[in-house]
Amino acid sequence: MAELRVTEDGRYAGGDVPFGYTLWGDRLVEVPEELDACVTAIRMVKQGRHYPEIVSVIRERHRVEISRAQFDGLMTSLYRRYGPI
Repeated sequence: MAELRVTEDGRYAGGDVPFGYTLWGDRLVEVPEELDACVTAIRMVKQGRHYPEIVSVIRERHRVEISRAQFDGLMTSLYRRYGPI
């Protein structure tokens, strides 16, 4: 995945748009259903659950799809920012 880049004033400058956000013009905006799914995924990882079970729960509970690459990107971002979860 390509590293997300934004300008000083917050405009999208390139890279992969993270799960939980979408582009609206040149701005990133939140996608509430996906952000809720992120919270669910993080909680389940902390409970020791694995990707296949997590993706199934997210699909059923939040009605969104999260690919393995998006899931891995979310976990990498969390680890980079907060350390091991």
